[in-house]
Amino acid sequence: MIKVGVIGCGMFSNLFKYMGRKVENLKIVAATDVDLKKAKSIGGKSHAYTDIDQMYNKEEIDTVYIATPHHLHMPQIKQAFKAEKHILCEKPVACSVEDARIINKLDKKYRNLKLGFNYNYRYDPVCHELASAVQNGHLGKIYYTNCNIFFSRDEAYFKQGMWRTKWDTSGGGTLLIHGSHIIDIMIWALGEPISIMGKIDTLKFPDLIEVEDVGFGIVEFENKVHAQINCASLITPPISVLQDKVELKIFGEKGHCFYNGPWPSSLKWKGVENYSLEMDPQKKELPHLVNSIKAFTEWILHDKPYLNTIEESSKVLRLIKALYKSSETEKKESIEKL
Repeated sequence: MIKVGVIGCGMFSNLFKYMGRKVENLKIVAATDVDLKKAKSIGGKSHAYTDIDQMYNKEEIDTVYIATPHHLHMPQIKQAFKAEKHILCEKPVACSVEDARIINKLDKKYRNLKLGFNYNYRYDPVCHELASAVQNGHLGKIYYTNCNIFFSRDEAYFKQGMWRTKWDTSGGGTLLIHGSHIIDIMIWALGEPISIMGKIDTLKFPDLIEVEDVGFGIVEFENKVHAQINCASLITPPISVLQDKVELKIFGEKGHCFYNGPWPSSLKWKGVENYSLEMDPQKKELPHLVNSIKAFTEWILHDKPYLNTIEESSKVLRLIKALYKSSETEKKESIEKL
């Protein structure tokens, strides 16, 4: 049984608690939050804390699940490693490429501990099929990709979590918070991105938020494939959180495919036969968050590779940070290495 301590008890931790019930060999045994009431709602009255070290000292924990504001990821990952805990952290990796490099060094130092990031679209069977098909030449040579992210966020969303409004605490706006899941899938399918031209702006709440609510990018990959990113969190009329829309269209010499998601997700093929992977039928029935949590537990228990390592999950952070820099310089920018 993997005993989990939760750090940060907001919406995502409640979702983690609900989805985690569907995963064998995993049990939440304690929780920490600056708000003790929230910690009790996840960990229970006798196993709730406002201090992380106190939780480590009093509880038998194998693994921590980190779902805190982005600027806390790096120091809390460092703290967890020192306490000899496995770590599953919510996306993004961190606020900055510099913090991602620190995390990468820590990951190499504590080789006996597992560190993963919850980019759970990789555990959506539909996304897995898309990436596998492109990687294996099902569409032939890839010419062009279009990635669209359509979200709606109101004032209450930001006022309930003011850390989301500032560069120092969030690291970015709609691209990093909302777009990074599907951008991660695009990178997974197409390979290493090398440069980007980008533009961001803050149009809907310029007096409330520093970060962007619209962002655009043109990405060049090592294999000369080009991709266009179109991301916004100001769609009107409003879209509910459960109806947020993302699209990924990939055009190749033999045909193209169209992913539509995230809940429910679908994948259509044009010009080529449908592509499917052999996999456990249960994975196709379960939500991809459950599949991601289950895969992380299998990594710990059986050393079965997990898809969302620091090396993989930092790629989307590095791409988006280069896009932000390009918006400032008004020039094409190279994407930094980890």
